[in-house]
Amino acid sequence: MKKLFALLLVICLSIAAVTALAEDDTADYLESHPEAAPYVSVWVAEDGAWRIESLDEDGGIRVSVVHRLGDNKEDVWEYSSSMSETGTLRAVPLGLHYQRDTVTSEWNVTYYEDGDAEFVIDENGKLVWKDLKENAGKDLAFDKIGTFYGGHWIKSDLEVVFYDWYDGQYDIRLYRRGNDNAVLKDAIVKGDYDAAADTISATVEFEGEKPFDVTFSHDEHENVVWTVNGKSTVLTYGIPVD
Repeated sequence: MKKLFALLLVICLSIAAVTALAEDDTADYLESHPEAAPYVSVWVAEDGAWRIESLDEDGGIRVSVVHRLGDNKEDVWEYSSSMSETGTLRAVPLGLHYQRDTVTSEWNVTYYEDGDAEFVIDENGKLVWKDLKENAGKDLAFDKIGTFYGGHWIKSDLEVVFYDWYDGQYDIRLYRRGNDNAVLKDAIVKGDYDAAADTISATVEFEGEKPFDVTFSHDEHENVVWTVNGKSTVLTYGIPVD
């Protein structure tokens, strides 16, 4: 079902964006539609109980709205979208709404496959989700928290995991590993996100070491950059060892 739906979305989105794709079938959507760039991020509402992940893809913007339900379950709305003539992010009216298990990623329930939505950034810089199918996004306004969410980044003996968002801060897990990948030290820290600078600032304290301040940012290739005392280290995306 997923594969079939994905194929239908690609076909419909290709029709909607035929002019943009005529020049290059694999063109990066943001190159031809820079006005869409402010939408590409992760956004949260109700302190992370609701989350929107908006990602650039060939031919448009893929948007996922996630609502935590507890008991390892979450509701998900998925859309393929593109910029409209009015300057909003408009979905192809074949959106999915389903429930999935957060441990296995299996779908428990499929609610419908004909969802429709529009997204707009309001005057306060918040993302508003207009659910045109069932108005599920009523009264929600999402704050931008950058694209760090859910990422795992590695460099030499250092591993950084941006694993969640609570109380207005990122939850970050850090590891120092030995040559055999054994965990030598680890720390859990809270990080403050600066939307204007697209950076996270945190104070890290590994056991037995003096605390230090670190800033996380992105380079031009979207890698995470770890900066301590003016010295920067580029981390590459990877899969956690454990």
